[in-house]
Amino acid sequence: MTDVKVRRRTTPVIQTAAASLGGYDHVDAVAVDLPAGTSAIEFTRMVFTGTPEWVHRLLAVRDAVFAPFGLQSQNRVPTEDIRIEPGLKMGPFRLLMVSEEEVLGGDDDKHLDFRTSFAVRPSSSGEGTEGVCTTVVRFHRPAGRLYFKAIQPLHHLIVPHVVAGAVRP
Repeated sequence: MTDVKVRRRTTPVIQTAAASLGGYDHVDAVAVDLPAGTSAIEFTRMVFTGTPEWVHRLLAVRDAVFAPFGLQSQNRVPTEDIRIEPGLKMGPFRLLMVSEEEVLGGDDDKHLDFRTSFAVRPSSSGEGTEGVCTTVVRFHRPAGRLYFKAIQPLHHLIVPHVVAGAVRP
């Protein structure tokens, strides 16, 4: 993540995601500075188009390992086909809500439900805009908690790199 400062453990944007899930068991967020005036739609598109190839390969491995347990797999969309519109399946989730301030994606599975918010707000430094990627998860049964514990280290590795890819030169 050279030359891109991603702030981990930033204040999450959870209102829409938590309401969508009816509560949650886990939340985390990372933020990155964006060019002034960047919308959440632009931020989300930048995240999807800037995702490093190694992340796609790692997610493909995750899909292969967990497929026998009935977990849903990601849907990789070619960069040139990326559109930020409600209802579209992008990577591991469906886009649920799209506005200039926030794009909400997520999916419900038999083991857990999750929402990912791509929001923009004034930068914590008071200058410019920051993009905030918040993940909110609700577990189902002990299997959901166990699955998330297994992937949590990868989640904390991948998300900052994906968000950094939005502004990487």
